[in-house]
Amino acid sequence: MNAWAMLPLRPASISASSSASGHTADLMLNDYAGIVWKSAGGAASVIIAVDLGAEKSVDAALFFGCTGASLDWTLKVESATNASFTTGVTTLADGIPFLAGERFPTHGRGVGFWQSEAAVTARRYWRFTIASLSSAQVSVARLALGARLQLGRNFAFGGGQGVRDLGSADFSAQGVLVRRRAARLRTLGVTFPSVYRDEVEQKVQPLIEMAAGQEPVVIVTDPEEGPERQRNCWFGLLFGELGTVRRNAAGWEWRVGLVDLVPIPKQA
Repeated sequence: MNAWAMLPLRPASISASSSASGHTADLMLNDYAGIVWKSAGGAASVIIAVDLGAEKSVDAALFFGCTGASLDWTLKVESATNASFTTGVTTLADGIPFLAGERFPTHGRGVGFWQSEAAVTARRYWRFTIASLSSAQVSVARLALGARLQLGRNFAFGGGQGVRDLGSADFSAQGVLVRRRAARLRTLGVTFPSVYRDEVEQKVQPLIEMAAGQEPVVIVTDPEEGPERQRNCWFGLLFGELGTVRRNAAGWEWRVGLVDLVPIPKQA
C-alpha cells in the first residue's frame, strides 16, 4: 500500500466524556506535543466527540503523543448527522486495536490509528470511543483527522529517516567536553519521483500551499497493518523545497522533508 499524506482538519469543537483537571479536550487540537488532554481515569472507556462545523470527508484519524497507551486498548469510530448521535449513525470501525502497531516510536509515546479503505460519506459529527482501558488514564497530544492524499505511484528508494538534534556538543580551549543536552526531533525525507499531473494540480499543490512550512501535516510511509506501523506515522512541519518539479514527460517530482513535532526526550 502506498504512503499517504494528510492535512488535518480544524474542527469547530471537540469534547471528551471526562478530562483531568487542567487537561481539557481542546488541547488535542493544538500543535504542542507537551500540552495534552488527559482523561480523568477510572473508567473502562472514554469518548471523544468532534464537530467539524460542516459535512466533511474523513477517512483517517490519528492520535499522536499517547503516553502510557496499551496494546490492549481498542477503538470504535462513528459518524452521525446530529450532535447527539441519534440520526444517521454509521459505525466505521469497532473493536479494532487503538495503537497503529506493536512497537513504539523512539520517543515512547503511542500513536492511535484508524483509516478506511472504503468510501466514507461526508459527515459533520464524529465520535471516537477508546475502550478496554481497565481504569487507565488516556493521554493524547494531538488528534489529526481528515482525508488522505494517496498517490498512484509510491515514493522511490533512497528515502531517509534521521534526527534534528536541538542540543550541542563541543570542546573548550582546554579540551574539555562542553555538552548541552536537549530534545531531539525525528526527521523524514522521501521523494515521489513520478507524480501524475492531475495529482499535482488537485492534491499535492493544494496541500503544499495550505500547509507551507507553518501548518503540520501527517505522513504515513507504510500504512499496511504491521508491528512497525506506529514508527511509520509522522506528524510535523514540512521543510526544504515546498513544491513540485516536472522531471520528465511522464511525471512530476515531489520531495518531502518533515520534522516530527513529538520530541525524543533529552537524556538526564
